[in-house]
Amino acid sequence: MPSSPARRVAAISVLLGPALLGAAIVTAPPAAAQVTTSQQALDALGSERPATPAHPAHVPARRHVAAQPVLHPTGHGPRARPVSAHPPAATIPPAPPPPPVFRAPVINVPLHPPPPPPPVPVVPTAAGQATALPDGTRISFGSGSADLNPATMQALHGVAADLRTNSASRVDLDAFGSASPDDPSTPRRLAFERGIAARAVLINDGIASTRIYVRVIGAAPAPADGAPPDRVDLLLSPAIPGTPANPSLGAARGAPPAGLPATTAAEPGHPSP
Repeated sequence: MPSSPARRVAAISVLLGPALLGAAIVTAPPAAAQVTTSQQALDALGSERPATPAHPAHVPARRHVAAQPVLHPTGHGPRARPVSAHPPAATIPPAPPPPPVFRAPVINVPLHPPPPPPPVPVVPTAAGQATALPDGTRISFGSGSADLNPATMQALHGVAADLRTNSASRVDLDAFGSASPDDPSTPRRLAFERGIAARAVLINDGIASTRIYVRVIGAAPAPADGAPPDRVDLLLSPAIPGTPANPSLGAARGAPPAGLPATTAAEPGHPSP
């Protein structure tokens, strides 16, 4: 074993070793390195590099060049178009174009004829008579009734026959009714029922409703010819006002319709003329 002085030196060296090593590094002189190159090695490396082109291609950037105006040969302005000494004459069409024609669309709407009125019954016991007029026929009714008897029904069939013979004619139905002076509504309602009954007979005989005109008059002053207050006057006239009447109409021949005598069965309580 080392002596005690040696132990002390070793312990001091262990304790002071790092400090002494740092002092040695700081106080040591700078180290120098020597580099040796080999020209043959450099030449060998240079022969393996890819060869670069002697003149690399250069693509110039595209620039926008503004259009230059075309100058006169003298260079004082843009070139002008030649002007003709005789300009072309304007052409005028002989007539204006026709106006446009707008046609309405055709819409097919199914047309259904109106249903005919119900048939009018004949009441044998009903009062009434038929009389010929210069321009038509007159049928009378019992007081407060709109029923037709065989005579008045036959008179209406005769008027329908005249209308079928002349298609350019029409008939006016003037309906009257009697009542007390203080009740103007009842005669109008009664006259309306009588006019509608006569119209229904004509329509069922084939006469178009557009050729029949019902005028409900109601109570009226007593006529000069002594006509009964409860009546319907059927007046034949041309379809177009102002045109001459057809000779086949009752107005022209002054006779009752076909098959109708001048006076038929008398109404009860009214003697025949």
